[in-house]
Amino acid sequence: MLHFKYILDLFFPRTCPTCGQVLIDSDPVCADCVRRISRTEQALNRDNETEQLFSSKRHFAWGGCWAFYRKDSSFQQLIHAAKFGAIANPLIMQQLGRVAAMEWEETGFFEDIDVIVPIPLHLRRLRQRGFNQAEYICRGLSEVLKIPMDTEHLTRERNNRHQSRSTRAERQQQVQQLFRVNHPEEWYEKTILLVDDIVTTGSTIGAAIDALQEVYGCHIVVFALAKAK
Repeated sequence: MLHFKYILDLFFPRTCPTCGQVLIDSDPVCADCVRRISRTEQALNRDNETEQLFSSKRHFAWGGCWAFYRKDSSFQQLIHAAKFGAIANPLIMQQLGRVAAMEWEETGFFEDIDVIVPIPLHLRRLRQRGFNQAEYICRGLSEVLKIPMDTEHLTRERNNRHQSRSTRAERQQQVQQLFRVNHPEEWYEKTILLVDDIVTTGSTIGAAIDALQEVYGCHIVVFALAKAK
């Protein structure tokens, strides 16, 4: 098998989806492109832009986005390569989750987290895409932080429109009662890390926080790979 893989890589080398550089290890994105991603400093700054979105929510504790997401940037190209198209590669999200965890772990951002929870896709959207990108981010985080991931207890009840095509008011209306918590007693008094790929208005994550209000004594932390500008 290893011999076959060597021959395959020799004639059809894997390349970075943004710069085209030939990859020499198992990661789907080259180290140079990962380094060029524009980071935020939200791990160290309380009351940052992300936290301000959710500060009025009960049980919300703290939050942050790892990088800036701008249109027509190489990072946008990377996210699209991970999520869309015939050769979408969600392992890109897993790699970025690992990198973010390694960079932010020493800041204390992930201290006291009990469980990592991806924002779920509706079953119809999941079947169309074949994967949940937030779940792959969680896999990367879990690998580094050694914190378990839970994909069972938070479910998505409705399939709303793509958020990027909606106004702020439309987003708020679409996400009402969007999620449900199954067996909330299993998360009583736990600190829950809610994870998504990109935060825009925060409507979807806000709806997930609303659903978690029935979880007695919980604390909710928000993490996303990127904050849209």
